[in-house]
Amino acid sequence: MFDFKLTPAYCLFNGAAILEQHGSEIIFLLENLDDVVLQGRLKRAFKNYLDSVRALDDCPGELKEEMRIDFVKGNRDQLRRCVSGLYKAGVRVGDEQEKALFLNGKENEKKEAAAVLLLDSILHDARSKKATDIHIEKNCVRFRINGRLERGEELVEERVCELVQRIKLLAGMNVIEKHRCQDGRFVYGSRDPIFVRVSTVPVIGKNYLGSESLVMRLLDTSRVPLDLKHLGFNEDQLCGIDEILKAKNGLVLVCGPTGAGKSTTVAAVLLEMEKRESEKLKIISMEDPPEYVIPGVSQIQVDENHFTSYDEALAHVFRQDPDVIMIGEIRDEITAGVALRAALTGHLVFATLHTSGPGEAILRLENLGLERKLLASILRATICQELDYKDEEIFLCADLAIPKAKFGSLVEKFMSEEELDDLFIHLTNFSEAFNKTLDDLKSGKYKRKVLLPGGMYGQKIHKRIG
Repeated sequence: MFDFKLTPAYCLFNGAAILEQHGSEIIFLLENLDDVVLQGRLKRAFKNYLDSVRALDDCPGELKEEMRIDFVKGNRDQLRRCVSGLYKAGVRVGDEQEKALFLNGKENEKKEAAAVLLLDSILHDARSKKATDIHIEKNCVRFRINGRLERGEELVEERVCELVQRIKLLAGMNVIEKHRCQDGRFVYGSRDPIFVRVSTVPVIGKNYLGSESLVMRLLDTSRVPLDLKHLGFNEDQLCGIDEILKAKNGLVLVCGPTGAGKSTTVAAVLLEMEKRESEKLKIISMEDPPEYVIPGVSQIQVDENHFTSYDEALAHVFRQDPDVIMIGEIRDEITAGVALRAALTGHLVFATLHTSGPGEAILRLENLGLERKLLASILRATICQELDYKDEEIFLCADLAIPKAKFGSLVEKFMSEEELDDLFIHLTNFSEAFNKTLDDLKSGKYKRKVLLPGGMYGQKIHKRIG
C-alpha cells in the first residue's frame, strides 16, 4: 500500500498533519495557515514521494495523475485526532488520559513517538493553565500555577525516563549523562512559540539507583507583555525609571527571588530604552540563556558553544562600542567583577540579583568581592520586586530604591541591612496588600511608624498582609 505519511514528531512539532489523501491528491491540516515556508516544505516532500513511487514498475495508476495539494486550517485537538487516526493510536484529547502510541515499526520508534505525544500534551496543558514551571519528578508531573505547585497526571517510571530523554534531546543536552547537573533550552510551538528553559539535577531513584529531577521554565511572551506600563509599576515608579533611563553610566540592579519577574522587567526596560533612543544607543546583553528576544538589542549567549565565561564575552563586547550593557545575572565573583568593570568604564549596566531588598543587595555584592566605596560611586538604583498571586491574577509588588545624597556614607563598615536600606529614597508599590494596610492605618488599626511606604518597613507590610 502506497501512502504518504509524516512522523508524529514532525506533525506535532510543526503543527501539520495529513487530513486526507486520494492518490496524488492530498489535503494538509495546518495550525498556522499563513506559514508559507512550511507549505513549501510539505509540497516538496509530497512531490519527492510521488516521484519515487512513479519510478516503480508497480506504481498504481491513481498516483500517476497530476499532483494536487490543498491546505486547510485546524486547531491542536484536530491535529491530534489526525495523528491518532493515521497511526491507529489513542492520543490524549482534552482532559482524557493519554494512551500509548503504537506504530508498525521498531520498539524504540514506538517509545519515541509516545514520548513526543506525551511532551506535547504536557506543554499544551501547561500553556492552557498559564503555568510558569513544569516539574517532572519520579512518577508525576506538577505545574506551578499562581505561585503554587499543583499535581498533574501520574506517570510510570519508564514513561518518565523516556520523557526526560526526549526533553534533553530537544534542549541540546547530553542524553547519556545522568550524574551531573545540566541546563538547556528549546522553543515549543510554531505559532506563538514558548521559550522553554530546562534544568536537570541527579537525584536518588528507586533502589538508590541514579535518577533525574527535571524542571522546565516557560517564558510565554504572549502572556506577559514587555511593556513597563502594563507590568504593574505605579506612576511614581515609572517616573523614577524614566530618570534612570537618562543616566549615562552606572549600575542598575533588578532584585528579587526566583520567579519574581526580574528578567521580564529588565527586558521591558531595555525595550523601552531602544524605542526611545534606537538611533542613539548601542545596547548589548549577555545572558545564559537569553530568555526574551528583544528587538533592536544585540543579545549574546554565554555558554560553552559561544563564550565560555562572562569575562571573555565582556572583552569582545567592549570592542562593539556599546552604550548600554545588560548582564543576565550576577551569580558569582566573576559576574560581579564584570558588572563593576563595565560600569566603571562609562557604560550604563543593568543586571539581576537574587536578593530581597537594596540593603541586602549591597551586602551581597560586598560578599562577592566588591568594595563599598566603588559601589557608592556606580550604583544608580535598585528595583526590588516579587509577585503576588490572588484570585488567578498576578500583582507586582515592587520597591524602586534610588540612592540619597548621603549615599557616600556607604564606605562606612559594619552598617546593618536596615541602615543601608535607609540610604535610599523608596518608591514603593505593594499592590493590594499595601493599599489594605493604608486602609487599616486610616482606621487606627496600626501605628504609623510601622507603615512607612518603603524599604524594610514596606517588605514587612507586604509579608504581613499579603
